[in-house]
Amino acid sequence: MSLQDFFLNLGYNKNALFVGLALAATCGLLSVFIVLRKMAMISESVAHSGIGGYAIALLIGYYVDYFNHPSWGPILSQVVTAVFCLVTAFVIGYVAKGKHVSEDSAIGIFLVASVAFGLLLLRFRTTLPPRALPAGYPPRPRVADVENVLFGGITGVSQMEVFIAVGAMLLVFAIVFALYNEFVYTTLDEEMARINGVRTSLINMLLLGMIALVVVVGSRMVGAIMITALMVIPGATACMISRKFNQVVVASLVICVVSVGGGIIAASNPPLGRYPTGPIFVMILFLVFVSVWVIRKVFKPKLEAHSDGAGSPEPLGEDAHPHAHGH
Repeated sequence: MSLQDFFLNLGYNKNALFVGLALAATCGLLSVFIVLRKMAMISESVAHSGIGGYAIALLIGYYVDYFNHPSWGPILSQVVTAVFCLVTAFVIGYVAKGKHVSEDSAIGIFLVASVAFGLLLLRFRTTLPPRALPAGYPPRPRVADVENVLFGGITGVSQMEVFIAVGAMLLVFAIVFALYNEFVYTTLDEEMARINGVRTSLINMLLLGMIALVVVVGSRMVGAIMITALMVIPGATACMISRKFNQVVVASLVICVVSVGGGIIAASNPPLGRYPTGPIFVMILFLVFVSVWVIRKVFKPKLEAHSDGAGSPEPLGEDAHPHAHGH
């Protein structure tokens, strides 16, 4: 399919395009906070926990017919997965705050445990005998499509999932911009933010909750493994482009949206149409990252002369202070 054919047949691809762009914008925004807070491994652990949530939803679907409803079944499965991911994120955050287990240990423990739990449930599902469904319901899958869970598939995105993706994007943007100064201040200097009265525990919990939300929505399209790349690579790339926080956020958004949009177009053409969409998105993001890294490496002396080196973004001046506007 040519690019012209893609746009002529937008009616067939529009769900994939809308979901992809909404997910990309959400990941691009959160990526900056995830990278600067060094939460890449936490986001990966939450993403892997989606496998456990999916397995629970599949097992519930064996006993509860409504989980197999053509319209509402996928939504209910996403709700179960979302709850499991959210609980996993909060438990990791709670355990890591204690004195007995380090953060990286907590992440590693829950990462492997959630994956092992999910794989055991998926295996157990195959041992259950067949059960009849009401008329009009699609047959229950005896064997889970693990490849689709891990690497995603955008071609089967429904209109309802478009609404979910757009709703998730609006919710994340609303939370971030309503508490933008608090998020920025906590990201750049959490200890100082706490001293100055910022509710850093609330900010951390909100960030973990938004990560879990993006994992659930994104896993349907990109896959549980690949969603981590969308939440890490754009922010890491943007941090090499600028040291101004606002500019880093904009760069991350542009990188993620353009890469995912380009990936959807590429996956709509015959040469790549046979491949899962998740790896295509990730490879485009990776190529952008490598290109920016090479440019930084080649022109590093000139860039350092003007910007005093690369690194974490600088604060936004007075606007970065959470009480600058009366918060």
